[in-house]
Amino acid sequence: MTKEKPGTIHHSIYILMKDASAEAIERQLQLGRELLTGHPGQAGFSATVLATGLVRHQQVPYLQNYTAFTVSFHAIWEDAAAHDRYQTSDRHKRFIAQSNSNWERLIVLDSVVPE
Repeated sequence: MTKEKPGTIHHSIYILMKDASAEAIERQLQLGRELLTGHPGQAGFSATVLATGLVRHQQVPYLQNYTAFTVSFHAIWEDAAAHDRYQTSDRHKRFIAQSNSNWERLIVLDSVVPE
């Protein structure tokens, strides 16, 4: 694993979809792959679905595995400026406009590599 530089932003969104049919999930993943990738300063991206059947986290009583989502997107940004440009980009706005009618809930988790 490579060491990321301080200031790298990890931006993860978790979407609980109203229509969670296989077709709707694939449409949402494709839209993310099309509109949320290839931005200046983007260092990584993944489009994923909820992992089911995992039980390892159940070995300790204080650990909870968040499962109230259907799909998730994870983008890594070289720095906060790149993340800010992405947030206001036309493609990001199109992603939201073309898919948010099928969102029941959206959770955003942002973190940064410390100095």
